[in-house]
Amino acid sequence: MEQLLAALPMAFEPMVLAMAAAGLVIGIVIGAIPGLNVPLAVAVALPVTFSLEPLAGLAMLVGIYKGGTYAGSLSAVLIGIPGTPAAAATALDGAPLMRAGQAGKALKMSLYASIIGSFISDLALIFFALPMAMAALSFGPAENFALGIFSLTLIAVLSEGMMLKGLISGALGIFLATFGIDPLTGDFRLTFGVTEISAGWNFIALVMGVFAVAEGFAMVERKVRKGEAPAPVARVRLSDPDHSLTRAEWRASAPSILRSAPIGVAIGAVPGLGSAIAAFLTYGLARTFSRDPGRFGKGAVEGVAAAETGNSSVTSSTFIPLLTLGIPGDVITAIMLGAFMIHGLVPGPTLFTESGDFVTAYFVVMVLTTLLHLVIGRAGMSLFIQAVRVPTDILFPVVLLLCFTGVYVATNSFFDLYVMLGFGLLGYGMNKLGFPVAPLLIGFILGPLVEVGMRQSLILSRGSLDIFIDRPIAGLFLGMAAITLAWVGWRELRGPRAPKKTEAETGDSAR
Repeated sequence: MEQLLAALPMAFEPMVLAMAAAGLVIGIVIGAIPGLNVPLAVAVALPVTFSLEPLAGLAMLVGIYKGGTYAGSLSAVLIGIPGTPAAAATALDGAPLMRAGQAGKALKMSLYASIIGSFISDLALIFFALPMAMAALSFGPAENFALGIFSLTLIAVLSEGMMLKGLISGALGIFLATFGIDPLTGDFRLTFGVTEISAGWNFIALVMGVFAVAEGFAMVERKVRKGEAPAPVARVRLSDPDHSLTRAEWRASAPSILRSAPIGVAIGAVPGLGSAIAAFLTYGLARTFSRDPGRFGKGAVEGVAAAETGNSSVTSSTFIPLLTLGIPGDVITAIMLGAFMIHGLVPGPTLFTESGDFVTAYFVVMVLTTLLHLVIGRAGMSLFIQAVRVPTDILFPVVLLLCFTGVYVATNSFFDLYVMLGFGLLGYGMNKLGFPVAPLLIGFILGPLVEVGMRQSLILSRGSLDIFIDRPIAGLFLGMAAITLAWVGWRELRGPRAPKKTEAETGDSAR
């Protein structure tokens, strides 16, 4: 309590609050632009924080992190192109809601779910930092492999009704993840003598290709085939009843939010996993536990809620291993590790004993940034929503230009621009043939985690598979994966259930 009373004046300094608000605005703008990304924004803003007081500088970086992670959902909903990789799961239901004239529902739910997930993550950081950090350290290669296998079962969950195509898409994603340098031996594989492939396919180029460029190709095809421009989008007003979240939608989304938040917190506490895995895992679980999973991918509000809660609940828990053990949880916290050290703060156990007041003030700033996020996000939503009224013939060329610019800025490589175009053709072909894109992304993200975890585990056990059973956490994840596959397989064999008739329909048929 003494530390809290001493920290409150530090956290409520006008400069600290102003920097947190500025960071949120910067993060939302950067995250909403397809092709740009949050690590880039944090890295560019890092030198600016050197001249600020430590707490104010870190508040700005936290604002960029939280705002950018949420903002990927804006373009995911408005134009069907995720601004960040973590928002790819949001686009699965956000874009259909937009096409159904319910963009306001998707945007409001994405904001509120992000705030809830971020706030729960803040509380987890404050109250459970040390225990969760120690639990995260117990994750070894076997646990990472088992978690990857369990997460890969999402491919089956997301592919119900077209299981074969979904599995092919997921296998393609895993295959694409094997290009580049072998993570254990350092040997080149599948590079075909091309130096640029040695680092593997760039994930930003892949995401922008299969979403933005693929949609651009489809738009050109529609224009050539029909010879007419797309109809203008109607004006969207947040005050309209069609764009308001109903009590029924909140009741349907509440279990997904409450389920997704702790999962995202746990994933964030494990170094190296990240928000994209959290988003797809929580989205897949929401569909698995839904009473009507067929609505997912067609405009389910609870799908948006699950994905956004999952990816935003990572934002604070990634600081758990950083602050307690000095281990960055992801790329962004690795950059922020430099910010701490430049200001004379060395993350680790001694940080809590030597700078207890500062750590407490930092925790308060995390919560205040989340509250500011709600205010800024809600106040600026009307401006973002009006972006859909830009004619498609103008909007998509601008978006594609931003994609090319963003990929080049992020990678500084013309080769990755060709990679983006190539994946655009791949995404266009998959859409034409009815292959889902989500399993491709899941396979690409989780492929390295599964491969490295399996190979390291077999090295440690000298080839014995018992290591995956003898370690309780690994066995638990593998058991959950088996149950999920059995459940999805049974529902696939059973086939789609006939929708229940409403009372009105029953009366009409009786008459």
